[in-house]
Amino acid sequence: MSPLPGSYAILMAGQLSEREGMGLPLRDSPVFRRASEEYGALTGGRFQRWMTEAPQGEISDTFTAPAVMVLYDCLCGKAAEDRWGPPAVAAGYSLGFYAAAILAGCVSPALILEWLERVNDCNRRTFPSGEFSLLAVTGLSSSDLEGRFAEWGLSRMTVANLNNGRQIVVAGPSGEAAEALNRLAGVALDVRKVPLDIPLHTPYMAPARHEVAAWWATVPVGTPTCVLLSPVDGRPISDGPAFKAAMLDSLVSPTRWQDVMERLKEFRVAWALDVSPGGELGRMSKWAFRELEILPASRLWKVDR
Repeated sequence: MSPLPGSYAILMAGQLSEREGMGLPLRDSPVFRRASEEYGALTGGRFQRWMTEAPQGEISDTFTAPAVMVLYDCLCGKAAEDRWGPPAVAAGYSLGFYAAAILAGCVSPALILEWLERVNDCNRRTFPSGEFSLLAVTGLSSSDLEGRFAEWGLSRMTVANLNNGRQIVVAGPSGEAAEALNRLAGVALDVRKVPLDIPLHTPYMAPARHEVAAWWATVPVGTPTCVLLSPVDGRPISDGPAFKAAMLDSLVSPTRWQDVMERLKEFRVAWALDVSPGGELGRMSKWAFRELEILPASRLWKVDR
């Protein structure tokens, strides 16, 4: 297996990218065996099942999917390092940032799993099932959306993710979200409900931020060993304290993937690896960085010709 020339970036995927059997192509590799030993010990032996045989409903459960995706991303990160060496830049969409931080040496998988458990525990108590909804809107800018929400009296709708300048995820109470869905249907190019009912990356997550902050302040973290881009504004994270702040900010601030891709341009990587099982993160990234060669996760197990 010959390495590709030049430095590369790795793009880690977030929740809703999970796919049944997504780890199967790596199952017979030494990397998978090592990961199964490490991550199996952290998950009560569930890691291998999640990666190879668990049904979609199990791995897409609201409170299971975050751990599933972080560990899948970490598996791909290990495989990439094994094949091409460490990346020059690590970036993660939504909670893919956690896996990027693990790969960059800021924090251990065990601590990230504890973070997720603490956040999930708060979310279970804060957000009863069905109380909130998320919508993916294509064809309008964030300022367009905010103006229309103000015009329509939908004051509790807020931006959650800015995938690019014209593809945005918004969140709010289910009643307002349903009205927004109906009104936007005749205005946006596309609008659809996202299968998630927790308003991640919005100010509604303030209770979770508050609950984890005191514990998080005591956790030892490291300085990134490669360029690690903040999901909130795309800026490189300089040290452990900056990483700690970025983690807390990412709970209550939108993921701005457009900004992440704009900042990636500065580092002149030769190519990027998209680890999302369905390739959706790479396609989304292309809207913001069309010149970048983005390879799919399948390059991790295919022989270079």
